[in-house]
Amino acid sequence: MAEYTDDMKELTALREDEKRCVRILAACRRFAVNLGGDAGYYATFAQNEEVLLDSFQQVLAAHQNYDQLFAQRCQRAGLTPADVQRLRARLQFWLSSQEDV
Repeated sequence: MAEYTDDMKELTALREDEKRCVRILAACRRFAVNLGGDAGYYATFAQNEEVLLDSFQQVLAAHQNYDQLFAQRCQRAGLTPADVQRLRARLQFWLSSQEDV
């Protein structure tokens, strides 16, 4: 129970730190653009991509039930709705590949 509470506190702290959220999302921007290439989200994972996806997942979790705020921060970070969709798809692909291991 304490671990759940600590996780919630971390996510709340992240959501309340707008600069950090925008910085993380901006770091994901180039990756999202690359996902739009030929290989898309089926491309082999590079080492830093897992870190980016993990960070993106944290920001996404921190903004659960705060869709408008998340959308505003994505826009400030230069992410288009299509970029966000590609990141979400790659995240799902990554998570499912983790389950297969």
